[in-house]
Amino acid sequence: MVLPATIRGGSAWRACSDASGNPASLPFLPPEYVMPAFRSGLLLFVVAVAAAPSAADDLLQWKLSSGDSLNYQVLSRTVTQSNVGGFESETLLVHSMQMTWDVETVTANNSFVVGQVIRRIRVELSPNGNETFIFDSGENSVPDNNIVRSLGNVFRRLVDQRFLVTMTSTGAFTDVLIPNGLAQTLKEAAAGNPSAIDEKTLRQMMSQASVILPESPVAPGHQWQSEQTIDLGFATLQMTPQMTYRGVNDDGYAVIDYVPHVNLTADEEAAVQMRLRDATGAGTVLFDLQRGRVVRMELQLTMEMVTELNGRQTTQKIQQTTQMQLTE
Repeated sequence: MVLPATIRGGSAWRACSDASGNPASLPFLPPEYVMPAFRSGLLLFVVAVAAAPSAADDLLQWKLSSGDSLNYQVLSRTVTQSNVGGFESETLLVHSMQMTWDVETVTANNSFVVGQVIRRIRVELSPNGNETFIFDSGENSVPDNNIVRSLGNVFRRLVDQRFLVTMTSTGAFTDVLIPNGLAQTLKEAAAGNPSAIDEKTLRQMMSQASVILPESPVAPGHQWQSEQTIDLGFATLQMTPQMTYRGVNDDGYAVIDYVPHVNLTADEEAAVQMRLRDATGAGTVLFDLQRGRVVRMELQLTMEMVTELNGRQTTQKIQQTTQMQLTE
């Protein structure tokens, strides 16, 4: 499940500084998300899960055909409470993304080659409940806020780019092709930000942010885990989500509970030092057993962390709610 990322949940945002040099830490987005998804928002939200029932157990796998087109809408709402030197602030970030999956081919081993395209990204940032700053890739206006403008410069270059991914029927990504020239374009767009996203991080975010499904049929109550690791440049983010199959609901959808376990290991040599104090969360995935695809995902995540930049320490509590909906 790619959660925007935000970049990613899903989806992780990189810490950066505003125009005056004060730390402005943006929240991590878990992979739901995306998109990944990227830095939450960048974090592209890549989803995964199941298929048709047997007499006793259910086989949870994707079922796609060449020519299939899936449209997903991702909405992420993040409230960040910060304390810098005794000064408290609260920021609301609302991120939405429209994404299309076009299935190009199905391989002999039943893997799917899928073209993923972000059609539109919209970001709303409200510092302390004051004026709301908006970036919308569907409009040509330039945001007044430095952080939103910086994010917009990156997001605008991601829109309408075609990522080619190869995905197994269990949701594992075995290959990710980045569009030609995109990595250099992102580097230029994020000039001056030492923690800006690069091709390596983008590839990791897309290939490791999915929910990996069991290969064999399972009964309600069955649990499994997967491991996802992303190098953020200033830290390594490790996700070990635990999934529990709950059975089929009245609408005929498979219900999977999702509990993310998050760990963050800082790079001691990095200018930005980040330490995760606590992280709790829970989510649910609804999967269409007959058609073999995610129809809805919800995830709530709360994180408490400490960020240190240029000798100044910021404590944060981040509360994020992410929804992903199939809108075909």
